[in-house]
Amino acid sequence: MARLSRAEVFAPDEIAIVHVVNRVVRRCFLLGTDSVTGKNSDHRKAWIEQLLQQFAAQFGIDPLGFAILSNHFHLILRSRPDVVATWDDTEVARRWLMLCPVRKDREGLPEEPNEAELNSLRNDVQKLETIRLRLSDIT
Repeated sequence: MARLSRAEVFAPDEIAIVHVVNRVVRRCFLLGTDSVTGKNSDHRKAWIEQLLQQFAAQFGIDPLGFAILSNHFHLILRSRPDVVATWDDTEVARRWLMLCPVRKDREGLPEEPNEAELNSLRNDVQKLETIRLRLSDIT
């Protein structure tokens, strides 16, 4: 019997603490030296840590702990729908546009959204509510 999906286990409006595991495919190496190719992938650890920090700054999800191993990683996450509920519409729109930017700088990083971009989300009440749920939903 297959396990239930996270969407069936966790209510998006309740605080939850979860253990997430993600594995690589085809016996690839996430970190360490690949015995087949001899390539070292240890540089990815800093990259993954940077992405965790970047996403934690935008989502209403707290990373409580993590472990990055040669072919998988573990995350302990806490959803914070109570915190996201305190954000006004501008903050929700700004955070979403930092995750899904309309514009990026020369280094590929998201640029701060302008008023027109913010208004495109603030003026769509249904889309804004969907985004508000997604910003704290573990699934």
